[in-house]
Amino acid sequence: MFTHLHVHSHFSFGLGVSSPDVLAQTAAKRGFRALACTDTNGVYGAVEFQRACETVGVRPILGAHLVTGGRADCQEAVALAVDERGWGALCRAITAIHWRTEGCLSALLAQDREGLILLSRDVSFLEETLRLSGPANLYAELRPGKRRHATLAAARRLGLPVAATNGVVAAQAEDWSRHRLLRAIALNTTLSQLPAEEVWPHGAWLC
Repeated sequence: MFTHLHVHSHFSFGLGVSSPDVLAQTAAKRGFRALACTDTNGVYGAVEFQRACETVGVRPILGAHLVTGGRADCQEAVALAVDERGWGALCRAITAIHWRTEGCLSALLAQDREGLILLSRDVSFLEETLRLSGPANLYAELRPGKRRHATLAAARRLGLPVAATNGVVAAQAEDWSRHRLLRAIALNTTLSQLPAEEVWPHGAWLC
């Protein structure tokens, strides 16, 4: 059974649509045995998500979608905590991201990623993390979109394993229009002027 490892709840403000409770209930109805919650640079919904998953019999996987830098020098990765050490490392990384005004994600995690599984479609992050701290628990993230071909090529070149994700921003397919509306609000623009690259694919739900 496929496990969604990159999932945004409505705690990913301006991006995610569904509450942790709705995500957990939907996952249970579709027969998923485990589900991750990886909101952007935060674990605000972690307690709510864990309780919701335990209520419906779904194993919760706690993590975050870590993003640093601006548009030109942005690095991103999904970090999943496998134990208490990983949870601590995740919380420290999120704190550092919110306090720092510069610096790349690979350097931030280089000395403090024990207990974390890292997945990224960002080739520069994969290269730098491999160079700084080795290949342990480092995966190339194959997410729907044109970038997956470059990511797969980089994974083969670097000798890294790959993990397929879906980059979920909603529980149901019909929620995609709400995601698009949230993106327009977050970017302070109209739906007609919303750049296509700022909207996640139609398939970004718990399918």
